[in-house]
Parts: sequence; structure tokens; C-alpha cells
Amino acid sequence: MKIYRCCETGDEMFTDTYPLELVGGLFRIKGSAEEQQDEGAEESSYSDIDAVLDNRLQKTGFCSNKDFMSYFRDFMKKVEAYKKEKNPDFDVTAWRTEIHNTFKTVLANFDQYEFYTGESCNPDGSIAMVKWETPAGETDDIPCVYFFADGYEEGRGIQKGEESRF
Repeated sequence: MKIYRCCETGDEMFTDTYPLELVGGLFRIKGSAEEQQDEGAEESSYSDIDAVLDNRLQKTGFCSNKDFMSYFRDFMKKVEAYKKEKNPDFDVTAWRTEIHNTFKTVLANFDQYEFYTGESCNPDGSIAMVKWETPAGETDDIPCVYFFADGYEEGRGIQKGEESRF
């Protein structure tokens, strides 16, 4: 199992136990949520999104899209430095163009996302973005968890009897 940890905080953000799909600069995980029916209630509600619970992500938020823009700008500076450190020949210009286009797409749908931090709740780290979507040919919404595709260290999960590498 691969574990993806934030390059800034070391928080485990997601694993490959869920199928990962690269969608325009974002990793997408199609999650599931447990449906809870309250006795006497006419409608059911969803809670306990599996990909959020399994990685101990913590709910957070941004007061406005300006706050989100500020967070994004600061975090991407850290990611850029991380990528340059790992690969001095890294093409910064192409990366900036791609990440800017991805950010514009997220910002255009800002109100549709729920935001989560890693377990440490460090506001300087990576975030997860949950958006409820209806897959083609389906009638029910499912939670899709998105992560910006850069800024993660890949590691192996710990097998029984092994010590952590992190």
C-alpha cells in the first residue's frame, strides 16, 4: 500500500487503497458515505465519508474565496520549493501554468467543496476537498475527495512486524 503524506506537515492525506484518478492536476478518490436514518425522520443524512475517516482528516474551512486564494498561493510556494529540491531540472513555468488552470477550476466551484486538513490540523499543509457528485448513469451523489496532485511524499504502508519509515 502506498501512503501519500503532505510534504509540509508529514500528515497522511490518502492512500492507494482507493482507486486514484488524475483529473486536471487533481487526484480524485471516489469515496462512499454511510447513510444514517434517524428514527422518525423523513430524510436520511450522510456522514462518515470513508476516505476522510480512514486518513483522520479534520474538517476546516475558508471564510471566503479570498482566504482560499491566500492559502493556495502560500502552499504552492512551499510545493514549488519542495519540487525544486527533489528535482533541480524541474520545469517551473509549465508547472505554474498547469496548477494555475487547476486552481481556477476549483475556485469557480468553491462553494461546492468541503475542506479538510491532515490530522495535525496544521493550516500550512495540504488540504482535501470533498465535492458531492453524481456519476454518469447513477442517480445518487457520492463524495469525491480531491487533492492537488503535487506536494506529497509517497511511502509504503507498514507491514506487520516492520517499523515506520516516517
